[in-house]
Amino acid sequence: MLITKSVKSFSFDVFVFTSDNDIYYNNEKININASWELIYDPSHEISYFQVQIFDSFDNILWNSSEYHEIGYSEKNWTINIKFLNISFSNYTNTLFIKLYHFYKDENGAGGSVNAFRGIIIVNVLKRNVMCQLIGFKSVLKYGDYNFFTTKFYSTDNNSYLVNETFHFEIISFKKILYQNNFTTNESGEISFNISTISHLNLGENNIIFNLRNNMIYNNATFSYEIFVEKLAIFVEILSFDNNLENDHLIKIKLYFYFFNQSIKPLKNQILKTIIYNDLTLEYEDEFKTNQSGFVDIDISPNNFRFKENEKKFYIDIVFNGTKYLENETITLSFKIQNFLSQGVFNLFFTSNIFLFSILIILFTSICMKFNIRRRTKFKLIRDLTFKF
Repeated sequence: MLITKSVKSFSFDVFVFTSDNDIYYNNEKININASWELIYDPSHEISYFQVQIFDSFDNILWNSSEYHEIGYSEKNWTINIKFLNISFSNYTNTLFIKLYHFYKDENGAGGSVNAFRGIIIVNVLKRNVMCQLIGFKSVLKYGDYNFFTTKFYSTDNNSYLVNETFHFEIISFKKILYQNNFTTNESGEISFNISTISHLNLGENNIIFNLRNNMIYNNATFSYEIFVEKLAIFVEILSFDNNLENDHLIKIKLYFYFFNQSIKPLKNQILKTIIYNDLTLEYEDEFKTNQSGFVDIDISPNNFRFKENEKKFYIDIVFNGTKYLENETITLSFKIQNFLSQGVFNLFFTSNIFLFSILIILFTSICMKFNIRRRTKFKLIRDLTFKF
């Protein structure tokens, strides 16, 4: 009888197979610990342990080396998740970490065995992103600039998003006015200088930051509104007498201006002037500012048609605005004392002319009649008869 060398028969035992967490983020590392005992005869048997990582579609993403050591073994692995090439079709990916054991008897007595002797299920998440605006203004006047900074950070651990690219857009009335890509600095910040003249429209504008197809962070969209207003018009009353006599002109001197980084005069703009009383329109005309924003308004009271001795009037000076300038109306009130309206004056003048004409006609008639009567007392020489 041939007696072979005595060895222990094939056996194995798994003692530890764990990971340090159940949930990971995509920029973290998975730490795995395992220990086992493996007994086999390497002269005619093949046996080893190996760790493998699978995704939810049973695709293998990573595997360790094969460990053929006989006896007790203890191993540790650190796997950087970002190198696993996870697709992240959803916000969460489930990974299956398996301790794989292989055994084969080369003599063919025991055949071969492929089996998983332990499994760990972990979820890998993308981080959520938040945006903070610093120095942002939601309402601007046309001509202003908006200097502000965006700071992006993760809500999961308050870490800054460093060297991450965001797509930036400015949209007004569904039209893209501006778009570009910007990358965050080491503090997770991007600085902007937006001009209401070059980058924005009057009215509502939306500025949008998009983060897409990032391996670490979830897709994110941040939208903010900037409303651009027309420039306000300001008026200074340089001279105006609100209590006049009948024979005085209504004289008004005004200065129109607006602010666009500095004071700017309202140049060569038409102003509508309306005078009314008791909602009745009495006078209407147009005047124009000069190159320096000044306007002189002179109106004669004879243009009004009132019979009262003292009357209160209201005058509206109206600027109808432009594409970038607001409408502006200034209302003044004044009185004219000892007022004789143009209508009354005209009636008096017409009556006097009529009476004067009648007097002239009467005087002429009387004179003619008197002359005729005087002429009847004399005869012509041819009508005279001389007697001797």
